[in-house]
Amino acid sequence: MKKIFSILISVVLFFLLSSCAGTGTKVRPTITSSDNSGNTNLYFVRQGGFLAGGVLAKIEVNGSEIGKIGVKEFIKHSVSGNYKIKVSGSGLGGLGMGSDSTSGVGDGKNYFYIISVKQGLLTTKFLINETTETGYNQAQ
Repeated sequence: MKKIFSILISVVLFFLLSSCAGTGTKVRPTITSSDNSGNTNLYFVRQGGFLAGGVLAKIEVNGSEIGKIGVKEFIKHSVSGNYKIKVSGSGLGGLGMGSDSTSGVGDGKNYFYIISVKQGLLTTKFLINETTETGYNQAQ
């Protein structure tokens, strides 16, 4: 009985700890100038805070998931052509959270986005806002 209990606790801890691991980085990516290849660089940062701190923000660009970021994490992604970004909650904690989306034109420039959480009376949802390089560097 004790062995079954310890196996059950181990499985539960494994799922709890692995569901909180994001694919973003705590190190701010180097901002590169646009190159002649025509690729557009997208930079994402998630604001810090207690609200929805245990829920990862899943970021999709043109329908493909590029990563899941936690609080104060960063992701850089390159696209060619026009793009559509969608941010939503990930995992069990993100089931009831609303999502947000935005679109842009791939013109070979750098674009910066801040992901935040908005609390309503009975709802919580992710928001994505375009910002400047200065706003991106100050966000955390």
